[in-house]
Amino acid sequence: MKNINFTCPFCSLLCDDIKLEVKNNNLKPLNFKCPILVNSLKRKINEQFSRINGKKTGISQAIEALSVLIKKSKSTLFAGMGTDIKGTKATLEIVDKYKCIIDHFSGDNYVKNIKSIQELGGFFLTLSELKNRADTIIIFQSSSDTVPRLFEKYIFPKETINNLKKRKVVFIGSKVPQFLYKNKKLINFEYIKLDSINLLNFISNIRNSINSEISEIKDKKLLNLLKLLKKTKYGSILWSISELQNNISDVIVNEITLLIQDLNKFTRFSGLSLEGSDHILTVNEVLLWQTGFPIRTSFASGFPVHDINQFSTKKLLDNKEIDLAIWINSFNEKKIIINKKIKNVLIGIPTHPQKKDADIFIPVGTPGLDHKSHLLRIDKVVSVPLKKIRNISLPSVDLVLNKVKERIFNDN
Repeated sequence: MKNINFTCPFCSLLCDDIKLEVKNNNLKPLNFKCPILVNSLKRKINEQFSRINGKKTGISQAIEALSVLIKKSKSTLFAGMGTDIKGTKATLEIVDKYKCIIDHFSGDNYVKNIKSIQELGGFFLTLSELKNRADTIIIFQSSSDTVPRLFEKYIFPKETINNLKKRKVVFIGSKVPQFLYKNKKLINFEYIKLDSINLLNFISNIRNSINSEISEIKDKKLLNLLKLLKKTKYGSILWSISELQNNISDVIVNEITLLIQDLNKFTRFSGLSLEGSDHILTVNEVLLWQTGFPIRTSFASGFPVHDINQFSTKKLLDNKEIDLAIWINSFNEKKIIINKKIKNVLIGIPTHPQKKDADIFIPVGTPGLDHKSHLLRIDKVVSVPLKKIRNISLPSVDLVLNKVKERIFNDN
């Protein structure tokens, strides 16, 4: 038994202050009880078999079968994409060569950020700025469920580099996050209760009132918030699209982006979207580096074509526009969509409950547990190195896909 320092790969905060107790490949967090970390480490790996049509087989046979499916396919989608930098690069080599399409688990929400950036631009926030410099933090409807330690580490930290003493935190939304509710007697924050529709109207009213005289504003909540914004020297705005009402969430994001631009005319404000689940930021950034385009890009024409609506996983599956779906998830057991009218492949962790449902299942290890890795943090300014800490002979996503690529290319 030994204790080690650990960088957690299970959310996009990539917390590097974790201490683990390691005993016979059993991992127990000692200093924090983040629910995502605890639940992820509880999974017991009892078998590591690949499967074809639900039946156990060797990994070489599964890789061979996958290479055959890719060669035969007229339209392949790489979906899920819960992987690291090397896994994304390996995917793109096959996607480019065999004219596939690529999307991500979190695409439905994240593309609304992408569209807003494409149309309006933005001012972007780092976690270091959030923790050490922000004297005002406005949070629009974000529970922090996908980044559980956000409040503890970055919004109400015990220490900051420049000993920041006064910080105003305002939460605007329909439900107070668990951290704020549990610690309401220990921390100071203001709560403005609004549902998504009223939130949209409220943000629009802030924008419309920024240049107004204070004496002209009758709404007390709006008045107090405007006074705070005008006193701010280094402001931050956070939001989570997935928690906003779906049919207007893209409009709310645009209004937030425009609000930040308006505020920067007289003070400093920047924003951070909390949509980083399943490491979509890592996958998206690699796509941008390699191709110049984000997720929901097709290579069917021999060059990348990006369309956030046309190349959504759900649309492609519902309309039977593909004949092969290859799901990748090396972090968790998130449910995948099995369409029985096409071929389905799952490259995932050994405990995935749908491994018998896919036509081919290939087990892989988790980055930062079973092999070395690099992942991007939620603010996209840090590529964090992760170490192998568990002695289990599970391949990485990139190793599996490189073997697939070798089989395909050798057969041609």
